[in-house]
Amino acid sequence: MRGSKLLYIYPQHHTVSFTLIARKHIEWIRKLGLAEVQELDELTLPSYIPHLKYVAVLQPYIFIYHRLIRSKYDMLSPNIRGRFQEYLSWWRSNYGGFVGIDVCDSDRLSDYAVTMLNNADRVVVPSNFCVDVYRSSGVVRPIHRLPHGVDPEWYYLPNQWDVTPVKAINPSILELYLYKVRRGRKVLLYYLWHSSWRKGWREVRELYSRLVRERRDVVLVLKTLAPNSPEFQEVMDLGAIQVYGWLSEYDKLLLYDLADITLNFSYGGGFELNCLESLARGVPCVASDWGSWTDYVPSYLRVRVGEKVQPLPNNVIHVGYGYRVDVESALDKVNDVLDKYEDYRARTEGWRAEVLSSVYRWDVIARELVGIIDSGRGKQ
Repeated sequence: MRGSKLLYIYPQHHTVSFTLIARKHIEWIRKLGLAEVQELDELTLPSYIPHLKYVAVLQPYIFIYHRLIRSKYDMLSPNIRGRFQEYLSWWRSNYGGFVGIDVCDSDRLSDYAVTMLNNADRVVVPSNFCVDVYRSSGVVRPIHRLPHGVDPEWYYLPNQWDVTPVKAINPSILELYLYKVRRGRKVLLYYLWHSSWRKGWREVRELYSRLVRERRDVVLVLKTLAPNSPEFQEVMDLGAIQVYGWLSEYDKLLLYDLADITLNFSYGGGFELNCLESLARGVPCVASDWGSWTDYVPSYLRVRVGEKVQPLPNNVIHVGYGYRVDVESALDKVNDVLDKYEDYRARTEGWRAEVLSSVYRWDVIARELVGIIDSGRGKQ
């Protein structure tokens, strides 16, 4: 085991995407014996007193560090707030360094976000696109690309519908399987946890409404957090199906192994893990030719971008722009994939084996993260 002692600070009081990524980092660092890791909820950090000189890993860094700064400033009496930077430097000296992990949801960060990031010792983002956004926005601290991934077995396990189930199958996913087999439908899978505007729901809805007028062999499956979402109600009459709630890793495998195409129409996002998960199972993911996902989506699955928009209007961190998907280009691509499915499937299988499987794995990523942290030790 290496000498790093890490304090990983992330959202524990509620579960968001940052929570899931942090837990995967921690799981694999521990499995591989790369470092000692302690966990701390993001809300606890301002009042936490470390008993060791931990390297603090904050995810998402900007929000957590902002909350920390405000808390520390507010606790000081007005007559000594002029010495806040001196106090903050003393407080930081109790740690062995600060590593900030965050994302980019547009092509520019606010000046305030840049100020927060330039207080980190090292900055970690999930894509080359985000590296460029951070640099062009003014971040001067060392910036490292560290992608997201999947567990190694995602690349070699057979299609889970071709083998004996290893545990009970989620009833809604089993229903979907029976529907697909009996009706002979091709499944378009679309994940929509939140932020329907930024995730391109409008374009997905338009594409599907036009697609079902052209062909009768497709069904849209929305993966949502709660039942009867407003978006699902908009496409119920078009025969769409909803799968909702948190899924286990096994249920996620089953769902991707049922899909024929996954759609990623995001206007802006730091990575869009669902698209990678799809490709890791050999399922084509159609995405725009702009954004973080261009690191891992092959060019033959990308489509043209359309109108330039703000993914997060009035956001205080991600203040730049992104692009809508061009629906005509996406419709052409989806039809082409469906019509030449065996060819696209074979190319995607080759892509995952030759490109993705050696890089986008949580075990590989855990080693890279600890390497990034160790490269900064003693340089703060």
